Amino acid sequence: MRVEVLSRSLPYASFILRVLRDRRTSVEEFRLWLRRAGYLLGIAASSSLPRREVRVETPLGAAVEEWPSAEPLVVNVLGAGEFLAQGILDAYPGAPLGLVAARRVEENGVRVEIYYERLPRRWEGPAILADPMLATGSTIEAVARLLAERGSDPIIVASVIAAPEGLERLESLGDITVYTLALDPGLDSNYFIVPGLGDAGDRGLGVTP
Repeated sequence: MRVEVLSRSLPYASFILRVLRDRRTSVEEFRLWLRRAGYLLGIAASSSLPRREVRVETPLGAAVEEWPSAEPLVVNVLGAGEFLAQGILDAYPGAPLGLVAARRVEENGVRVEIYYERLPRRWEGPAILADPMLATGSTIEAVARLLAERGSDPIIVASVIAAPEGLERLESLGDITVYTLALDPGLDSNYFIVPGLGDAGDRGLGVTP
């Protein structure tokens, strides 16, 4: 597993975090900056995408540039991943979009139940899994295993904030890459990342159950 923490080398990642972490940030601003986070993560993920050389004709001659060998499947973990996935699609406007709904069951620890998915029956190209918070890693692990069963390769995780506990859990998946804006110290007793940014799903949707 490879982990890239963008705020360590890219100040703009910290600019995004400053807005998303602030409890005073409005719903409108939160959605906008979460989408910007997705766009930045989508650009960073290009390093992990299979690429090919393409010859293009300019007004003055010819140039050889790179282009993805296949569009990535962008997977939105419903609720929290909505606006992050939209940002990734801004980077790859022709990419297909997959949907997964999962819920966390906190009985005798934490497990995840996938209760809805709209994904290709077979997808042997790259997949980018969009989930803002990589906390326990349970949801991302479950979705990544589902994608692997469908043939996805490589599998890329795009998150705004990650915790060490979640990264440790994902190590069992083997050859995946995680792109995140920040790596925070850990989780609280309710499995939320601290300091984190609160409940990304509630803040993005603008509703509190």
